Amino acid sequence: MKTLLTFTLLVFTSIGFAQYPKMEATSDRIKTKAHELTTAYSKQLVLTGEQIPLFEETVEDYLVKAEEISETMDGKAELDALLELSVNETLRMNDILTQPQYRLYKKIKLILQPLKIVEEK
Repeated sequence: MKTLLTFTLLVFTSIGFAQYPKMEATSDRIKTKAHELTTAYSKQLVLTGEQIPLFEETVEDYLVKAEEISETMDGKAELDALLELSVNETLRMNDILTQPQYRLYKKIKLILQPLKIVEEK
């Protein structure tokens, strides 16, 4: 009986911790950038206390993925991957934001999070 109870407790504890995996390799620079972006968006979108951590976590996740893409790809392949990533991020924000917030988010995202800045030589 103790074995069954211990096993059941172990399974439910594991499931509880597995629901929100955190990326431990996230650098402080990315966390800071995600926080700054969330603050900038929050000023215009008027995010609620419940939306802010979800929004920031989503931005951080996509910043990590964008950095990986930039490190591993170049040229058109990089831009295509960044565009797809940006579209996925925008779609994911639809689950976090209200419809009026989402419409405004799509407009200001182009200003706050451009795909890639090309520097002229």
